[in-house]
Amino acid sequence: MAGFFDYQDREDKKAYKRTVIYFIAASSLVMLLFLTIIYVNTKDKQERQRALARQEQEEKEAREAELLQQKLEDEALGIGEHNLTSEDLDFWDMYDKKEEEYREAVSRNEADEHEGRPADDDKVETVSANNRDEDNEDSIMPTEEEKEEMEKAADGKHIKAGAKGEDPKWYDIEEDAERNAYDFKAGLSMDEEKLEYRFGTVKTVRGVDVSKYQGDIDWTKVKAAGYDFAMIRIGARGYGSGNLVLDDNFVTYITGARNAGLDTGVYFFSQAITEEEVVEEANFTVGALMNYGVTYPVAIDIEWIEDDKARTDDLTAMERTELALKFCETVKAFGYTPMIYANRDMLIAGMHPDLFEDYEVWLSDDYEPEDGTDYPYTFSMWQYSKKGKVDGITGDVDVNLRFINSKEK
Repeated sequence: MAGFFDYQDREDKKAYKRTVIYFIAASSLVMLLFLTIIYVNTKDKQERQRALARQEQEEKEAREAELLQQKLEDEALGIGEHNLTSEDLDFWDMYDKKEEEYREAVSRNEADEHEGRPADDDKVETVSANNRDEDNEDSIMPTEEEKEEMEKAADGKHIKAGAKGEDPKWYDIEEDAERNAYDFKAGLSMDEEKLEYRFGTVKTVRGVDVSKYQGDIDWTKVKAAGYDFAMIRIGARGYGSGNLVLDDNFVTYITGARNAGLDTGVYFFSQAITEEEVVEEANFTVGALMNYGVTYPVAIDIEWIEDDKARTDDLTAMERTELALKFCETVKAFGYTPMIYANRDMLIAGMHPDLFEDYEVWLSDDYEPEDGTDYPYTFSMWQYSKKGKVDGITGDVDVNLRFINSKEK
């Protein structure tokens, strides 16, 4: 009997071992499949980034070649330089001739009126009326360029934006990119210049973003005025010097906001032009946050310097995108929630927002905020005005909405 139980025990152990082996094999297969999917997706994303980078470089070289060719043609034609004097220009003499022609026309009209024939002025008036009718018909019909503008504005596949120093143009909306699902018509409301969104499972909370330029702030009053969070500038890189500086009021602001019960996050004004510089900015931010916990995201602020030359002006959209992604990757490794701040035109014309699906976007768009924004891609924070009036803050201040989906809690 003991032998039977020993035999049964050995069989049970064998069956258990087989089960463990099958489980390990199945788990390994699932893990291999998962890693393969990640590899393929990452590879596709990298190939797309390389293709966009090559396209931007080719367009940049083509623009430079076109400008050089135009310059050479202008030089060959002598445009911009001449040795003419006023004596070489004979258009001044035409006024005497015009006066003589006018007198002759007046004499003919007087003779025609005397003989009962219609005067030239009447003929001219009739012809002019006919021409006006033709002009009106032409003005009613849109040009081919106007037709194209109207089609792109209505097709939902294009959006117009302008880069620094360039006229606005149409950009394709990437079909595979995640779109924002906000119904602004149904969910947006404005009360005494305070914007609110509430629709379905999504609602908003209000907040401010501040830097040293706001001066002294009474955070208790800000909280009482209905603002629940503050995004505080932690530092910046000089757009000319390239030096890193801590915002003069960062410590005062984050301490005061936290003590008043506001959620806090931070942003760094970037002017990085290399991967090394943007990692330096991220490390600077993390280091300055060491003694301060934040409950809101850590954002990189990407902007054009509109009224001056900046060290980042020559970056391509792909280079700017890759720098923003590197910042996010770096701060995420320290356990923070990364975010990318930029205005509407920068996101569309100066970056590739369809590549930001792994990170949150903080959109700045203050054009008629009561009607929402036409920015097509997903975003979770919206700076809707730069001229907000908030009790506790002197002067204008940026005001924001943070979108919260109760289903994702």
